[in-house]
Amino acid sequence: MSPGQWMAQQQQAGRRLCLVLEGSSDARLPLIASRNLAQCLSVYGGSAVAALAATGPVILLVEQFGEPALVSLLEHPQANWGWLGSLPDTDLGGVIEHWHARMLVGPPGKQALYRFHDNRTLARALACLPVAQRPAYLGPLISVCYWYEDQWCSASNPAPGHYPVPDPAPWLSIPNPQASAILHANILRYLLAEHSEDLAALAEFQDPKVWLAQVLEQARTWQWRGAQQLEFLVVRRLEEATGASVIRWQPLAGEAPGDHFARVFAQWHTLREKHE
Repeated sequence: MSPGQWMAQQQQAGRRLCLVLEGSSDARLPLIASRNLAQCLSVYGGSAVAALAATGPVILLVEQFGEPALVSLLEHPQANWGWLGSLPDTDLGGVIEHWHARMLVGPPGKQALYRFHDNRTLARALACLPVAQRPAYLGPLISVCYWYEDQWCSASNPAPGHYPVPDPAPWLSIPNPQASAILHANILRYLLAEHSEDLAALAEFQDPKVWLAQVLEQARTWQWRGAQQLEFLVVRRLEEATGASVIRWQPLAGEAPGDHFARVFAQWHTLREKHE
């Protein structure tokens, strides 16, 4: 369903439309300029991150489908500028209150922003959540329309309303499909900066990207997820591949991941002391 068809359908059902827009979008200023304060609210305003309100995402009521800035957005969905939603009335305050409760994630002192205003984040959540869990995620929104994987998508909320945040929130356990690629790229950059000679030696007989993918798959199998564990495994495996060390890596029968790492690390430390 195209966004035009979705908007017409929602309007025919007596619903009001809103636009959740990324703060960096070029359409932000013209869309804000044509609305009063009740028709446009900062997503971060009045929250713990209010200092970011001036450049952060906004939520706006949509009255005219042919508004030039809106038409331009809909013609360029690949820019990932946000998404559309429908409401029973013109009250944007309830939507803001709903997302404020879900905006910060993580323990105190280590909190991060949950980017619900990003259509990709919204799409991944809706693709993975059972329909029964949509109300707690979408809150007062009746339906949403968004761009994902080269097509327009829509999803309905079976029971719009105000809900407490579940503990744990199921949408926070959804994996980011880009996380693996980001980790892979970051490790290669680290090796290039800190272990360039060994990396160059490896490249003479094996593609470093293929080699690293195999090492990271080993880390996943062994459940070595910590930064120290990953660094140790990657660097020592690189040394081993270029002939600088030999370690007995395989876990013992029934050995827990933490015990496995501690034993292999101690083994490597002993070997290093013998060679010094």
